[in-house]
Amino acid sequence: MSRLILAAALAFSLSQANTQPYTGTWTADFKGTTHVRLELAIVAGTLGGKISLGDIEVDEQGELKTVGSAPATLTPIANVSVKNSVLSFTRKDGEDLDHFAMRITGPGTAELDLVLTEEDKKEFAAEGIPAPKPIKLKRQ
Repeated sequence: MSRLILAAALAFSLSQANTQPYTGTWTADFKGTTHVRLELAIVAGTLGGKISLGDIEVDEQGELKTVGSAPATLTPIANVSVKNSVLSFTRKDGEDLDHFAMRITGPGTAELDLVLTEEDKKEFAAEGIPAPKPIKLKRQ
């Protein structure tokens, strides 16, 4: 029995160590406007959080062109997992489910990608909209 408890404690400890670099409040600013706010925390041994996203417009290369302010109200994220140093999660947006991937790029910095489905990619291409490049985040 004590081996089972020790194994469970070790697994819990390893999962926390795996998610610890992601915890905190992350923001993205563009020309003085905060357009992304991501709050991540470990609660009851599980990583979870909330996100707020402002509207963005990208240029022909997928770089930010204009942004709207992130709303004050954050939306819960779900399906949070870390695999190969990539934090993945989803956010419900009306009837849609948005998929994201976050990678730590340095001390207090990360990149957030909107993961597009093949259907999304085709729809964007038909409208002449390039896929947005990763958004640079800073830990607050």
